[in-house]
Amino acid sequence: MEEDLALFAVGYAAKLGADYVDVRLEDHYNELITVADGKVQRGIINRKRGMGVRTLVNGAWGFQSTTDLTKKGIRQAAEIAFKIAKASSRHVHAPVKLAPTKAYKASYKIKVKVNLEDVAFEDKLKEIIAWEKKLHTSKKIVRGTADYTGIKIGKVFVNSEGANIRFSNSVTWAGLKADAKKGVVTQFYEKMVGHSGGYEIFQKNDMEEISAETGQKAESLLEAKAVKTEKDAVVVLDSNYVALLTHEIVGHPSEADRVLGREAAWAGTTWWAGKIGEKIGSDYFTAYDDPAVEGTLGYFLYDDEGVKAKRKVLIEKGVLKGHMHSRETAAIFGVEPNAGMRAITFEYIPLIRMSNTFLGEGDWKREELIEETKHGYLISCMRHPSIDDKRYNWTISAQEAYEIKNGELTTPLRDVALTSIAPKFFKSINAVSEKIELVPLPGCGKGDPMQSLYVGNGGPYIRGVATVLGVQ
Repeated sequence: MEEDLALFAVGYAAKLGADYVDVRLEDHYNELITVADGKVQRGIINRKRGMGVRTLVNGAWGFQSTTDLTKKGIRQAAEIAFKIAKASSRHVHAPVKLAPTKAYKASYKIKVKVNLEDVAFEDKLKEIIAWEKKLHTSKKIVRGTADYTGIKIGKVFVNSEGANIRFSNSVTWAGLKADAKKGVVTQFYEKMVGHSGGYEIFQKNDMEEISAETGQKAESLLEAKAVKTEKDAVVVLDSNYVALLTHEIVGHPSEADRVLGREAAWAGTTWWAGKIGEKIGSDYFTAYDDPAVEGTLGYFLYDDEGVKAKRKVLIEKGVLKGHMHSRETAAIFGVEPNAGMRAITFEYIPLIRMSNTFLGEGDWKREELIEETKHGYLISCMRHPSIDDKRYNWTISAQEAYEIKNGELTTPLRDVALTSIAPKFFKSINAVSEKIELVPLPGCGKGDPMQSLYVGNGGPYIRGVATVLGVQ
């Protein structure tokens, strides 16, 4: 990409009178394939290249993007961003201030063994058709779906403070889903495989075997027993279920714009606003957000404000420690910015987003959590969330569960959901396993217009108390 175009945009906007300018010049390559019941529903290759220009004028933001990367087109985008900011500045009650950060100069890229474009699209189609076929393990599977996404992004970030950062990213994932039916009972099972890297993930994993296992899981759920409602039950949650729990009731409420009540369009605000330093959970409850975990969907080393990434301690031994910040919110809270800003593409203004958000490890063996439970439930694999606007009341369903009796897994269960309120559940956590797993979550939504971003979530196995929802 032509770095001089980004520098030209910064210089031109500064000459117009902007107090601060940053520019993202990006080159995108996307592949999307969907196969359902043996038929290709979607097979798309999309390329786009463009620039996003963000200006700060008299304490107000302006933003404009363009795919016209001529100097004329760039001047127009910069002028629009400047005029928007200047007009907005007449209406702001609290002018924006930016927390200081070093102007980094860096270049880095994702480790890729097999470039997405080095595997023929037609070969990918054949493979994904084969994956979907393997989902149909018997006539009980009434529908199978295999979705594949591959993304490559080349990005240059520059700003008027002297930052200059290049990032070559590659992420890919595949979702497998089998729907099963027997009489009036219907069940489904899903599996997600993905990472930051190239197509090699589908070569080192036996995707046809994973598909067959997914179909078999869906079938087995037809024979599982429908769970009965039990209030305040002991529950052991696996890393996959913990991933969605962490995403919804730790990650989103840790975004500082939600804490300030500025971003509530899609996922609400947060109940713990103003509670930094307070005890909100047990000593076993620790949570982080860390973009620098290699191989994850949320990996990056510098955010879309040029701030260097580091592990953010959100909660430590039950004490609320901090939030995910932009330079703007960091200034409001009087803290250092911590690389919380990202946009899905150059067309969008950056927002405070999760990267890899997960619960911290403990010192228990996974088997011990079950062996030392007299009566309870092992809850496995996330399904769907239902969360209130402040991330206080939550209900999250699971794909499968098992009853625990006298330290052993017994009856397989289906149609399981857990419900509780956040502080009550956090305080109930009394055991945490020593091994962490991060799960790819490619559909984290935020903003208006919506930006659906890819992140990583997860953690160890944990044990706590929640109400099991099922048949009465």
